[in-house]
Amino acid sequence: MSFKLLYTNLAGPQGDFLVDPSSTFEAGMVGTLQGTTTGTPTGLPQVILAATGTTGLLGIIDDNKTTTFLATVKNEAVTTVGIGVALAHANIISGTFATGTSGGATAFVSGNGFTNGLATVVVTGVVSYSYIIPGKAGDDTTLASGKCTLWLQPGEYSTDVYEVATTLGVVQPYAVAGALYVSANSKLSAQVLNGGTGTIVGYVTKSPSAGNPFLNFYKI
Repeated sequence: MSFKLLYTNLAGPQGDFLVDPSSTFEAGMVGTLQGTTTGTPTGLPQVILAATGTTGLLGIIDDNKTTTFLATVKNEAVTTVGIGVALAHANIISGTFATGTSGGATAFVSGNGFTNGLATVVVTGVVSYSYIIPGKAGDDTTLASGKCTLWLQPGEYSTDVYEVATTLGVVQPYAVAGALYVSANSKLSAQVLNGGTGTIVGYVTKSPSAGNPFLNFYKI
């Protein structure tokens, strides 16, 4: 649910653009621009979510337009083998639960386990996932203005809104200097195979860890 500007090559963001009223997003997700088709005049720049196949102009959204917020857990230790092992958080987002390739547990979540935060653990180790923060209402920072800030220029940023798992349920390898793409969910992704495009958005400058799940990256 958090996005931070570390530095840019320019003093401020590219600008505030009109926002697609049908979009839902959190700060830290990847956006692009298209021309408006309604209103007078048409053809004004409007922020929409980037998705699989998006090429060209890509930026990082710095506004919230959502009913819930997510947080990311990196390398949570699970030390119990069995069914219904309680994780540190409930409300796990489907498709984000991942086991590590090194020291990772053999575990999975299914059914009501996503809501209740319960996993089936075959081999102990570490797991990673994103979850909806309970008791924290969403926010629409675009409501009053109808506009959204989109960082288009190169610079270093930090966020905990990124793809945690590959489509195979393995934790994504965010290695320093590794390339970042935009996923089908409009999030940063370390691998094209996770539904991402072949267009590079930036490069990892700090890997997320158990003590600090934030991903630092340089946007190109």
